Amino acid sequence: MPTLNAVDPTPEQIKAFLSHQKADEPVFMLNLLKFKEKASYDDGEDISGREAYYRYASAFGKMVQAQGVETIFGGSANAFLIGQGDGEWDAVAIVKYPNAQAMFDAVSSDEYRKIHKHRRAGLAGQLLISCDGGGVF
Repeated sequence: MPTLNAVDPTPEQIKAFLSHQKADEPVFMLNLLKFKEKASYDDGEDISGREAYYRYASAFGKMVQAQGVETIFGGSANAFLIGQGDGEWDAVAIVKYPNAQAMFDAVSSDEYRKIHKHRRAGLAGQLLISCDGGGVF
């Protein structure tokens, strides 16, 4: 099955995310991120996509901190130990939300709209996977 990096969800994906059987439980969002080499700001600011995304991530973390949202992990993707790929991802993050609706509300807010430009400027694409805390091990 081919992997498809995207920047925004489809309406069908949003519906499935919000109606998932464990949507009312804490949700862990696994972010696999691919940055643009150069950010694409309307004013032509010359910074890397990683730097632009960092602006977004930093502002987003501050925005949702009081809502019980927690960054569990964030770091660069370095090397494949198992499997292979074409360097699809530059970074990985896991963010915990109280539930799916809290995540959706955060990214639908007016405050979010003000910082989203940094995400769009820096991000070439991502996989954003909703995970529950049911445990595999």
